[in-house]
Amino acid sequence: ANKWMRANYGLPLRAWLKEQCIEEIIDFEDLQVFQGATTYPCIIRITKSKPHTSFEVTQIKTLEFQNLSDYVKENHYSVNQLVLDDKGWSLTDERTQALLSRLKALGVPLSDYVSGKIYRGVLTGLNEAFVIDGSTKERLIAEDARSAELIKPFLAGRDIKRYKTPEIDKYLIFIANGWTREKSDGSHDAWGWLQNNYPAIADYLSHFAEAAQKRYDKGEYWWELRACDYYDEFEKPKIMYLVFQVKPAFTFDEAGTYANNAVWITPISDKTLLGILNSKLGWFMISNYCTQIQNGYQLIFNYLGKIPIRVINFSDPQDVARNDRMVSLVDQMLSLHKQLQEARTPHDQTAFQRQIEATDRQIDALVYELYELTEDEIRIVEGTK
Repeated sequence: ANKWMRANYGLPLRAWLKEQCIEEIIDFEDLQVFQGATTYPCIIRITKSKPHTSFEVTQIKTLEFQNLSDYVKENHYSVNQLVLDDKGWSLTDERTQALLSRLKALGVPLSDYVSGKIYRGVLTGLNEAFVIDGSTKERLIAEDARSAELIKPFLAGRDIKRYKTPEIDKYLIFIANGWTREKSDGSHDAWGWLQNNYPAIADYLSHFAEAAQKRYDKGEYWWELRACDYYDEFEKPKIMYLVFQVKPAFTFDEAGTYANNAVWITPISDKTLLGILNSKLGWFMISNYCTQIQNGYQLIFNYLGKIPIRVINFSDPQDVARNDRMVSLVDQMLSLHKQLQEARTPHDQTAFQRQIEATDRQIDALVYELYELTEDEIRIVEGTK
């Protein structure tokens, strides 16, 4: 399986392989070679001699061929073994490797840029109890106005779209671990306290008591969510993104929205970062740092956190101007997507779509400028080598 190339557990294997004489790697990427089995195979050929400075790689893009050897002869390229990073291999041609190395030297890892603050969405352990629809929310608040204190807007992965303001149709009954004890001053009858103070919520959750009690990841009481030390981060302005992406899917939220575990967040009000992540160069870096899944990539923190982010030098007037321009363009993009959502006629939809495409091109160009890409490097990023 090819997951060893970028996964953390593959580090010892990668370090060992760099000391061997690799002749060839044939990577089937996310193609499903074996019927009835989800696998990501690769073929590694090694000889027992001193390592070369480079080896041959073929990335198989289709299974529609008559002979594997012929396909390899027509599509192989050379990879410089000396520049491969033990932390993760990207089996690209030497021009692409050179570009990735320069980008790495120019920026800082995303994990450092956001001070390690990238968090997974909420795991309730029992969505049927804690995730409710709009009508249930309205009914609970109508029965008891205080219910609103414990109900938060909630998103699933399908709700996250590139630059799109999420449309909220689900809500989370949010009672954090330890909340009951803190609010009730350690009442000996915690459930009775909840019934007296939040009767509608208590009555609703009582129907799920048995199943909620059986959760291995419940809070101090069965009606509480599992312990988590970053719930407060969801209340802050933040970038939200899908952990599995087939194309860029990053957006901005400042409505205190929570999300499920298909969504990750970084609590940062950085529109320049959002522009970079949603750009063509951002996707190029993601596709070279994150592990491949069928039709896309897995953006868990261990991988995404490695992509290099260009830091704005706020003592440089030109850099400040670029940053201000990026913020303006990203704000424009967020606004255009919202207007597109609200457009009522095909004519208006087409007009907003054209403006979005034009603004996208401007953001891409500005990101290229931030990273000081040459015309040849831009062609590599855009796949027109």
